[in-house]
Amino acid sequence: MSSANETIQWNDWEAFCSVVEYGTFTAAAEQLECPKSRVSAAVARLEDAIGAKLLERTTRRMRLTDAGSAVYRDVAPLFARLREIRQETLAREERVQGVLRIATPYEFGAQQLGGVICRTLAAYPELDVSVETAQGLVDPIRDGFDIAFVAVDADLPDSGTVARRIYHVERGLFAAPALAATLPQAAVPEQLANLPVLTTPGDTVWEFTYAGERVSVPIHPRMQTFNAELRLQGALAGLGIVRLALHYCEAEVAQGRLVRVLPEFTPPPLRVFALLPDRRLQPRKVRAFMEEVESMLAAHEQAGIAIC
Repeated sequence: MSSANETIQWNDWEAFCSVVEYGTFTAAAEQLECPKSRVSAAVARLEDAIGAKLLERTTRRMRLTDAGSAVYRDVAPLFARLREIRQETLAREERVQGVLRIATPYEFGAQQLGGVICRTLAAYPELDVSVETAQGLVDPIRDGFDIAFVAVDADLPDSGTVARRIYHVERGLFAAPALAATLPQAAVPEQLANLPVLTTPGDTVWEFTYAGERVSVPIHPRMQTFNAELRLQGALAGLGIVRLALHYCEAEVAQGRLVRVLPEFTPPPLRVFALLPDRRLQPRKVRAFMEEVESMLAAHEQAGIAIC
């Protein structure tokens, strides 16, 4: 038997209202998806806490007492409104609306996400998109993003986010023909340390696979920028060796403005991940955008187009 001063549980009120609305403890238990014994215990606990009988039960019928009628009259509208709020929330979540906040590296956002964003906005008039350029690792939970795209050439650190790999990009070393002509024919890692290079900020070491082994080579950059286009322009001007995606340099290589150099030095691929705050309860706007991303990737794969 529950004590008179036992704290009433929220579910006890719901169980009582369900019994009244569905007519029997059995029907209420089915609606609440719990054992009948739990519903009976909830009503008994409520009666003990209130200190009044709420339901008169016989083998043939059940009816509300005066106290039960008063309690039901006061409490039932609250649960009805909660059910309405739940349905309204579900309806909102199934509509693609609100503001979708995205973080992305500059090149990926400009070259790949632009079309995805435009198609998503055209398909969902109630959706707005806010895109912020961000380099390095971004924590979507801490920084308040719905989706954060990150590009890494190493393993992602453990975090509370969900990481979905979008693709990986093969890279190589490129230089202007005049600079390439001055490079050693059979370079070794130590020699690369003395050559002019164009890198992203913070780069002090380049990793390579060389002669079947992973090697680290210290570098001394002449230019540092996250903007791949600026690094490409520096390479075209003969200022140094640049490490870029193979397909990003295809046009310049085809025109003879750049040549691939030191092919025996194989950089690790650049991998792009989408970081999402939650695995299960993703808002419809996030799912809709990621579906567009998947469609883009599928279209590129079917066409045999490499993705930057």
